[in-house]
Amino acid sequence: MHAHGLMFHHFCDEGVHPRGQGAITADQFRDLLEFVGTGNILSPSEWMERVETGSLESHHLCLTFDDALRCQYDVALPVMEDLGLQGFWFVYSSVFQGGIERLEVYRYFRTVKFDGIEDFYQSFEDSLGCSSYAGLVQDHLRAFTAAEYLAQYPIYTDADRRFRFLRDEVLGPKAYLEIMDQLVADSGLDVGALPSRLWLDDMCLRTLQDKGHVVGLHSFSHPTRLANLPATAQRDEYAKNFKHLSEVLGRQPRTVAHPCNSYNSETLSILREMGVVMGFRADMSQTQGGRLELPREDHAMIMRRAGLA
Repeated sequence: MHAHGLMFHHFCDEGVHPRGQGAITADQFRDLLEFVGTGNILSPSEWMERVETGSLESHHLCLTFDDALRCQYDVALPVMEDLGLQGFWFVYSSVFQGGIERLEVYRYFRTVKFDGIEDFYQSFEDSLGCSSYAGLVQDHLRAFTAAEYLAQYPIYTDADRRFRFLRDEVLGPKAYLEIMDQLVADSGLDVGALPSRLWLDDMCLRTLQDKGHVVGLHSFSHPTRLANLPATAQRDEYAKNFKHLSEVLGRQPRTVAHPCNSYNSETLSILREMGVVMGFRADMSQTQGGRLELPREDHAMIMRRAGLA
């Protein structure tokens, strides 16, 4: 095993944060940390120092949180404080400036409007079947083999893979948003009431920094296929993210997590030009990359290994 980050996204509680797909409770989070060994978890400052000096050891771990989610702050942070731990928080900035990040809204919609993820997937495909994209979808599905798509993510079910294939490879952003926006509108969900429930605010970011955590880049609008964007668009994504965090925190961010594991050589060049010195992938498939491509293990993999899932 190589030194790596532990990657977290969604948490749930009995209050404002519902139990969606992959979300864990405070007790599960604590059990997971005890399973990996809290003594193996480095503070962000020590992790970065060891990255820069090449002195990470194979058992070293760090905690990382993607997407600026309020549930992380409300559920995970108190556990970390009780255990004396800090982590990296990777933030996309559009939601701090009045934007609505649809992927997170869609996740909340799936969680509160359906009995389970399979019910949502069925509704999604039913909508596709009644849309102008029905023929396109059927053409692509004829050659689709679930086991071969996103094979590097064993936590995905065949249904998860099929959905992601349709979303990212067949529909693309514009058509996917069209289908999903109609589903959300038909459900009556009040999207305007969601930002304070779903995302952090600037005060949270300052509090995290004051408590010894490190806040880093995660793009501006969180595109799922950032590597497919031209270099100018990639630069704009990170420049706006960089500007927001610099202004809020009073210091320039030096770390990044690649959204949806999507980046290319141009992305890395852009980040280096901005002074970013350390970054994380979203999987363990590459352990010999540079300092901007450090591996991470999804918490769901650890949950399975520990028998906590």
